[in-house]
Amino acid sequence: MGSIAIEEVETTLGRETPFTSQHYESFSPAEHSKLRHLVPVAEREDTTYLNASFQPPMNLRVRSALDKYLDQATTHAHPKPIWQQTTSESRSKLATYLNVPEHSLAFTRDTTEGLNLFQRSLKFTPGDNVVLLDVEHPNHVYGWLGLVDAGLEVRLVPTGTDTYADADTFQPLVDSRTIAIGLSSIMFHSGQMNNVGDICSRFRPRGIHVLVDLTQHVGVAPLDLTAWNVSAAAFGCHKGLGCPSGVGALYISPDVLPLLRPTPPIVGAGAIANLRGDLIANPDVQYHKTTQRYEHLNLSLIGVAALKASLDFIVDDLGIDRLESHLRASGRELALRCKALGVEVVGSPYADRRAPHLYVLKLLHPDWQSHLREDHIYVSHYRLGIRVSFAFYNNVDDVEKLVQSIERGLKKGIPRE
Repeated sequence: MGSIAIEEVETTLGRETPFTSQHYESFSPAEHSKLRHLVPVAEREDTTYLNASFQPPMNLRVRSALDKYLDQATTHAHPKPIWQQTTSESRSKLATYLNVPEHSLAFTRDTTEGLNLFQRSLKFTPGDNVVLLDVEHPNHVYGWLGLVDAGLEVRLVPTGTDTYADADTFQPLVDSRTIAIGLSSIMFHSGQMNNVGDICSRFRPRGIHVLVDLTQHVGVAPLDLTAWNVSAAAFGCHKGLGCPSGVGALYISPDVLPLLRPTPPIVGAGAIANLRGDLIANPDVQYHKTTQRYEHLNLSLIGVAALKASLDFIVDDLGIDRLESHLRASGRELALRCKALGVEVVGSPYADRRAPHLYVLKLLHPDWQSHLREDHIYVSHYRLGIRVSFAFYNNVDDVEKLVQSIERGLKKGIPRE
């Protein structure tokens, strides 16, 4: 499936009703007014921020956690134990959200570090291969390409105009030498939501690992990594979770850990299970038997404090199911309004094949960039068109401003492509 007019319905697939014909609950006007107040950028009359998938403006709940951390750093004689306790609480909350054991998570700097830690821990022999989509995020692909000199073959599935991947997508390039499949659960450039569960169900029983980049997925929808049965997943916390850059996480399934190289790619004191109390290095190295072996001793404690505040807010207070519904309601409104203008939305019309928050409009002409910026509308421009991405602070008023701007651009004569 490629770029389609939103009114087209693939009835031959026997799928569910298109998302534009479904009902999604938005936050009430009163509730949304309070939520919008938490994001000063969103409250500005001269700014329409529709670029959460790039990096959302910081909300005041996260800002408060950072202020608290800085206050402790400047006024408390011995704050580190407090921050370490916050780290423990943050790990527990994250594990609950992802439905995984706490010991299966390691905090990292970002997605790239998490992906590479797993990629470089896999055992393989020259001639083995991994299979990826040809449109996979470059951070993911280059991690694998960095192993080509060691004899790993990187196979790229040609996607053409397809904007959805399941087990059948990868099957033609998988063979007896395939050790892993790598993919993003939600693609940054198209908004497609791939069927990770289907991919794991087919290939994990064959001993093929599945490594998932969750960066565009965490913080916008419920996640259950145990149900998916992924081998590993990595993500940064600076997008849907709204944290400052510099904090991420790596999940490795407990049943996969014993199959990896026993020595982690980066070794520091944080990896050592028998670390001496006097901090004298012991040549009898014993690594943690959990994912903790991949964690640094000195974490971004301020970043993890922000993460706890974000999880408190998004998962506990807002409710991740309610948030997803609100995001899909905004996307539905956008799609219907664009349909009236004859503007196509890239990707599937079905909710289970597309991200709740990320919608790409097929407006490819470069003049759209300057036109929208002149109207103080912030979006991203990629090869498939204009990427519009929502967060909890967006509502139909933002959609209205964007659609009005597009309508003015069309009347000015800006071509769609």
